[in-house]
Amino acid sequence: MIPEIGAQVAKDRQRDPTGFLGRARLHQSRFRAERLHVPCGRYGNYLLEADARKGLNVFDGFGIRDALYARYPAFNRNVYANLLRSEHVPFNFFIPLNSDAALRREVFSKWLGFGLSVVDEIRIEYAPMPRGEFLNDSTSFDAFVEYEDEAGLRGLVGIEVKYTERPYPLGKNSKEDRNILDVGSAYYRVMTTSGIYRGGWSRSLLRDEYRQLWRNQLLGESILQRFRERYAYATLMVVYPKDNRHVAEACTGYSRLLTQPEYTFKALTYEQFILDIREHTTSDIFLPWADYLQDRYIVPSQPVNQ
Repeated sequence: MIPEIGAQVAKDRQRDPTGFLGRARLHQSRFRAERLHVPCGRYGNYLLEADARKGLNVFDGFGIRDALYARYPAFNRNVYANLLRSEHVPFNFFIPLNSDAALRREVFSKWLGFGLSVVDEIRIEYAPMPRGEFLNDSTSFDAFVEYEDEAGLRGLVGIEVKYTERPYPLGKNSKEDRNILDVGSAYYRVMTTSGIYRGGWSRSLLRDEYRQLWRNQLLGESILQRFRERYAYATLMVVYPKDNRHVAEACTGYSRLLTQPEYTFKALTYEQFILDIREHTTSDIFLPWADYLQDRYIVPSQPVNQ
């Protein structure tokens, strides 16, 4: 085991008995040591600030670092230094697709399950403004893209990216807890109008494992309802590693609460994302990026060493 992460192993096992969190931490520590060849901060999955400021947490190409600097001009330790957090992941996965309209069209056609004629450039960390005209809260997408299908109808895809995340509980009587229980809020107005949930809606949607998916889904629906003359479709896409069983099970359970999940909800694994990039690209310039995603994020299945 890499010595500097040894103290975290017991904590990781308590937080995630499936073992994925611990394996991912070790994997990121090894990536830092063996691929980036730089020392670590307090734990093995942290870059030193000097290296973090160089943008070493993201792929060197396709303008990814410039996009990261533009979005976070002030140093943010979680974004720049912590290799295990997911805030940087949408930059690494989606910014390169903005370099090739044909590749973008091909992969999103496959992911959505129908032919597209145009897929616009992908935006990172997107929330429509003003908030009061949508959900009136801080909900946002990790990535967002609009498209036009072969019939000329436009749609939107809100993307949520996960890595080691697990369901999180709400503090009793916290602001978020009060908001989601307020049946007079924008959440319930948008949900009722949407008609996308079986039986109208279920309190199951408020469970820890589904609540964030529910809010992201409703954000897409609120855009659809606000601009009905522009959009015909709204889809929530969750991108995650297949070995994160918490997210995989949440996606499966959540999809059962939808009336037509084949149109409104898509779950895509990191592994399938990388395979699709390799299959559909016509340019070798994307292969080092696909190799990077494979090396960086696909966690080996062996357990963390004792």
